[in-house]
Amino acid sequence: MQKTTEAVPMSRQDPAVRERIEWAAVQVFADSEFHHVTLQQIARAARCSLQTLYRYYGDDAQGSKEALLSACLHHGLEQLAERMLDHLAGIDTFRDRLSKVFWVVLDFFDRNPQMGRMMINSVYPGRWGSDTTPGQQRLTELFLSVLHEGQEAGILNDQVASPILLDFFYGVLLRISQMHLLRGRPGRMADQHGVLFDMLWRAMTV
Repeated sequence: MQKTTEAVPMSRQDPAVRERIEWAAVQVFADSEFHHVTLQQIARAARCSLQTLYRYYGDDAQGSKEALLSACLHHGLEQLAERMLDHLAGIDTFRDRLSKVFWVVLDFFDRNPQMGRMMINSVYPGRWGSDTTPGQQRLTELFLSVLHEGQEAGILNDQVASPILLDFFYGVLLRISQMHLLRGRPGRMADQHGVLFDMLWRAMTV
């Protein structure tokens, strides 16, 4: 039977330790599917003990692994959301805003391929959209308002609800990014941003 370890409150955790653990966990989750990953692998990669993982992420093996994957995902998506919000500041036209979001996501996965591989291997559809971070919520609200305004202005297709248009946009974008990683193609996807976005823009506009 696994001995439980009392979890340490977030306020008393060492940020440097969390960063080291989560960086190591991303590498491990990127190489194997979630159910094949063990906490022992992550502890070795992070150069820490299992007790440390339990103290930081939960008091049992399954709970700690779930919490650790969620922490890695949320940290990566929060970084992405912050970059998008920064890049969207001051951009007025619908097309330019959507184009900038498209570029930021491609560039993020170009720069962080292990995060992309982790999402492919270990993040299942049911996990998306659950327990979102404040940055993700702000970004989603902003993006939905942009899409809705574009539909109201007669620029974007209004035959579907704006959340469906959002799913279509992200669906194409994530598929492109993930398949580039899986196929091991050379080069940066962000370098093809212009032609790829033009294709998507034509599909979304009236």
